[in-house]
Amino acid sequence: MSVTFSNAYQILELKSGATSEEIRRAYLNLVRQHPPDRSPDKFREIHAAYEMLNDPMNLATALMTANRVRPDLSAVIVEAEKVRPRLATLNLLALGNLE
Repeated sequence: MSVTFSNAYQILELKSGATSEEIRRAYLNLVRQHPPDRSPDKFREIHAAYEMLNDPMNLATALMTANRVRPDLSAVIVEAEKVRPRLATLNLLALGNLE
């Protein structure tokens, strides 16, 4: 399972906005419950979630991109394709080479 910012708190069984001390405590508790020699897959998941929340750069990147809405531009592209260009392509290319 790929760990993302949104499910890292769930993996560590925390509420979002937990402090670094709460994150560390939850991580250590879960590592005791799922040591790497008994359940390596679960341990990897727990460790990846901890790394995601513990690294300030990962945390900042996730927070900056979490609520970004990606617009659907397909309707704009379809409408733009219906309109004929005002100048021919060769004329536009020639204008770009005037120097």
